[in-house]
Amino acid sequence: MESLMQDRIHKLSQLEDRKLMRQLVNEFLVNMVDYQDQMLDKLEQRVLEESKTLSSLYDIHTTVYRQEDWDASHEFLHPVLPEDVQPQVLSLPELLMIQPGTEQPLQNRLVRLFLEMDSAQIRLLTRSERIFRARVTTDAGVYHVGVQLRPSTDYQEEIERLYHNFQVNGLAWRTVHHPYIYKFVDVMLHSWEQKPQPEESIVSITVDMEEYEPYQRPGWIPVWNVQRLKIKNSGFPIPALDRIHYEHIISLHKYGSEHGYLADGAASDIRYIKRSPGEMVIVSPGDRSGFWDIIKINRPVEQRWSSSSYPLLSNGHLDQFVHHHAAGQMLPVRTMGELTRMVRAQQASAGVELQNVQVRQNATGVYADQAGEEPIELNPFLGDNIRLDAHRPVLELCFRRLPEHRLPAFLHGDQLAYLTAELQRQLPEYRCKGVWL
Repeated sequence: MESLMQDRIHKLSQLEDRKLMRQLVNEFLVNMVDYQDQMLDKLEQRVLEESKTLSSLYDIHTTVYRQEDWDASHEFLHPVLPEDVQPQVLSLPELLMIQPGTEQPLQNRLVRLFLEMDSAQIRLLTRSERIFRARVTTDAGVYHVGVQLRPSTDYQEEIERLYHNFQVNGLAWRTVHHPYIYKFVDVMLHSWEQKPQPEESIVSITVDMEEYEPYQRPGWIPVWNVQRLKIKNSGFPIPALDRIHYEHIISLHKYGSEHGYLADGAASDIRYIKRSPGEMVIVSPGDRSGFWDIIKINRPVEQRWSSSSYPLLSNGHLDQFVHHHAAGQMLPVRTMGELTRMVRAQQASAGVELQNVQVRQNATGVYADQAGEEPIELNPFLGDNIRLDAHRPVLELCFRRLPEHRLPAFLHGDQLAYLTAELQRQLPEYRCKGVWL
């Protein structure tokens, strides 16, 4: 509009008319245009806010931090396992009882390592049963041991636990985009080359990863914006309308009404949950007041600096009207355009484009990737007891990396696995397979 007015002013031949027109534009029309733009922006923001679904409060953000750089006062991100920030205590007498070739219990874990490698390579490495050497330093000397690598599944169990919390709270599940947890391995003690005395204390452990040495990152821990709290219900439980259950009111004003909250409990203790701004009402058969385990999902905060050198990832959607509107529709549309929209709705799809899809009836080798390995199953706890795999066609999703793609190379496979898992969750009638072009 401004350029149009300037063009009209320049076309006036008389100088006095041009001055008068410019004065009129500056005193009236410009202010009117600015006001109109402001009103349109407010209308657009209002439409976006009203079209948003409750799920936007439950976006999971993830990354990894160096343990020594972790700040306990961090209000946004928290360790996936709280014990990761505690000093590790190993029992040397128990470690001395290990016998080569026997089953290795969890107590024989020496340390947990983060490997900056593709997840498929890590799976091959852990399945190879390869034995590496490690150096155990005690207060009396240095000893060499043989170790093996095992996938660290503790973090995946936390995601499954979060999934069950979503089910109890009656919220739709979305795949958690935390590729870093699949790159942690447990270093298990296999054998001693020379045994120390039981009364010695372990000071440090160093693993020689040989050709994989440049990829190991000791001392890193995975974090996300999930925080576990204990909150006491306000007042006494109130009998529900059915006169059987009780309503426990949890005040959330102290912790921030802008965040998402889940009740952490068994389905037998929680019938359903009512939500309102600054308050959560848990309907339960229990009639005693007390503390409740609450999961707080923190909204992202803008940080000018970060102690992590790895990107912050999310399973959130882009803040666009078409995505909010489509999320509220019950009738799915199975077209290439709809699949493209579903991919573009993901924040994790930055720099990636869905190029093509192909339906294949032959399921031979459908789950094998280019390295001959099965892809990561991000939602193994989701089952489909109605459709048999043999009767579901394969939907091959062909993705292409765009020139503006900036994700580190060791996360490319995980990005593909996440986008495929999200489409698989929304397309249960197919078996989705993602490939790079």
